[in-house]
Amino acid sequence: MDTMKITRRFHSCVELAKNETTLLIDPGSFEVPANLAEVDAVLVTHIHPDHVDAEALATAQKRSPGLKVYGPAELREHADVDYTAVTDGDAFTVGDFDVSVHRWPHGAITESTPLPDNLGYLVDGRVLHTGDSFPDLEGVEVALVPVSAPWLKMLDVEAFLKTTKPTSFIGVHDGIDNDFGLALRKNLLTKLAEENGLNYLPLRPGDATEI
Repeated sequence: MDTMKITRRFHSCVELAKNETTLLIDPGSFEVPANLAEVDAVLVTHIHPDHVDAEALATAQKRSPGLKVYGPAELREHADVDYTAVTDGDAFTVGDFDVSVHRWPHGAITESTPLPDNLGYLVDGRVLHTGDSFPDLEGVEVALVPVSAPWLKMLDVEAFLKTTKPTSFIGVHDGIDNDFGLALRKNLLTKLAEENGLNYLPLRPGDATEI
């Protein structure tokens, strides 16, 4: 099995690289990756700005017309880019990566807040990015787990880890936390990993691991 490199970018953005192929998932407006125009494909889970910077993505595609973009149908009205609309049950290949698409509801924020379609991506059957959701999907090697959001409680994270039991997990979606919040959350995630016999990878933006 070929080695995959997982690099945390900022907030919910993660870069996956294998052989000659590089993917970015959810390059949002909190901090746009410097290599956005250089990757092979971008996967968008949903249209919230912290998950996709529409202007930056359009600029990147103009610089690199071969940049492939995949996302929900709603992306068509949100970003001026050429892209492939995907939905639950779809599967596609980008270079050395095989990607399957799953549709899970976005976590509720308030009763009056409308929610977009939310997609999750399972890459090579090994690495799962859930967008803003906590699905029930077992057998995942590495889960990219949202850990801080207006729609989220640590009880949700705990329930997800107990139900899905990924071999390893990386906390993402923490761009709104200050240093105190990040330290608190790291301690809680470390404890949850120990209690459930899981491997917690406490990557910060710029950190990477290989699987």
